[in-house]
Amino acid sequence: MASLISSIFRPSEGGSRMSQHMLLLAVLGIAVLCVLAYSVGETPLQSAYRAVWVLVCSFAAVFYYGLGHRKGEMTKGRAMLCVLCVLAQMFAIYVVNSLWPRVPGVVEWQKLLVLPYMLAPAVAAVLINRSMGVYVALCCSLFGIALFPASGAPFFAVDYVAISLLTGVVAAAICGHLRKRQQILYSGFKTGFVVFVVTLGLTALHKGGLEVRGGLDATSIITMLLMALGVNFLLAVIVNGVMPMLESLFAISTHITWLEWADMNHPLLKKLQITAPGTFHHSLYVQRLAEAAAEAIGADVTRAGVCGLYHDIGKVKNPQYFSENIVDQTMTPHVDLTPEASARIITGHVAEGEQLARDLKLNPRIIDVIREHHGVTTAYFFYRKALDNYEKEKKKFDDGLTDTCPDEVDKGIFTYPGPIPQSRESGIVSMADAVESATRSLQHPTEDDIRNMIEGIFKGRILDGHLQDSGLTLGEISRMKEAFFVTLRTMNHNRIAYPKPAAGDAATLLAARRNAEEKNDN
Repeated sequence: MASLISSIFRPSEGGSRMSQHMLLLAVLGIAVLCVLAYSVGETPLQSAYRAVWVLVCSFAAVFYYGLGHRKGEMTKGRAMLCVLCVLAQMFAIYVVNSLWPRVPGVVEWQKLLVLPYMLAPAVAAVLINRSMGVYVALCCSLFGIALFPASGAPFFAVDYVAISLLTGVVAAAICGHLRKRQQILYSGFKTGFVVFVVTLGLTALHKGGLEVRGGLDATSIITMLLMALGVNFLLAVIVNGVMPMLESLFAISTHITWLEWADMNHPLLKKLQITAPGTFHHSLYVQRLAEAAAEAIGADVTRAGVCGLYHDIGKVKNPQYFSENIVDQTMTPHVDLTPEASARIITGHVAEGEQLARDLKLNPRIIDVIREHHGVTTAYFFYRKALDNYEKEKKKFDDGLTDTCPDEVDKGIFTYPGPIPQSRESGIVSMADAVESATRSLQHPTEDDIRNMIEGIFKGRILDGHLQDSGLTLGEISRMKEAFFVTLRTMNHNRIAYPKPAAGDAATLLAARRNAEEKNDN
């Protein structure tokens, strides 16, 4: 039982789609109990109406999700987050409905201005994406109908759905791709203005027909505006404050957090820049290539770029053993090591980078890319060197020059531990890393050289099965190759060789500049 409970509430990045939907259905069913608690004192028929309405809405919401979202998008952590958001907003609506009659000097219809429409959609949009924010807004709009007293005016439920759905969609659209945390506060003012405008329009509509609301004058309009803006700004402050806690609790990283990891002042990036400048420069190139490829295939550009930036952080441990950090290749420290020792250092940067990322609590996706970007490829230079040494020693033994037969080369020593890339981001970064490293070996490459190099690397990796688990299609791989080519062609463009001025021309230019400076001083 303990393991079952733990498996349900532990956030994860995977899981079957059916189990996630059943989880969502089961927890949303708890909302029925909340509705029944509100129904105390009402007739059994009214209570049954509320319970049935919530159950029907739960099934409808899950069905809508199954039609409109990709497989595997709803993980356990995300499901729990969505359920928590919906329940929190429903509880807030229940509190407002319960306390509103006790507030002196307020009109009943003004309650529509202070309901927390943006709370759940904004949290879901920031922590997951815009589509999930819209999905949660739909859930809140449907479930909220059951929270209004049966004795109230019938138009309240209709007005609530209209305002809640429109405000929720707007909040999800604004908060779904934020780049700074303070932008959440701005979204509070924007959604507050939407609530004001929609409520004002509905009020004017009912005023003209039903005569159930107070008259509209300048004072009431200003009061409506201040109420809507104030409440939604307060909600934005709450959302902004709980974001770090929710990110940690559900193991979800927002777009803002990804951008913060891309900050060059991050301690790990600063250390990489100082201790391994060549690796840092290489990582910047890989970041740019990964971003270009991700944009070409419709993947997450920010995530791919950040993963490319951190993929080689393990090289900060022994930077002097990696070629990009060695200024004079004739002075490489590998001349004093056996091929096996060199291979262990080279392949070891994967495990060391993974450990560094875990210590700094980086996103699991970054850790996966660090672990997978080399797959199960071989440190071929040192493997070939070991084979050459073996063949030489074996020949000496065969010729009777030595008494000891050398041991055969263990290829496993020279092979990266893997696994092969398990996601599109990991596949993109691994190919960007291979392509950028190969580009460094080209001297004054032409466009044909770059294109042939890219084609050769992709062909080899595809034949080796390196990308078979990454989820990349052949069409996406084709677009990736073109994006790599365009980016590398731009990065390796040749500059115009300007002619040097003759000695007389240089003296003339220097004298003219001095005369101009003297005139300016005078």
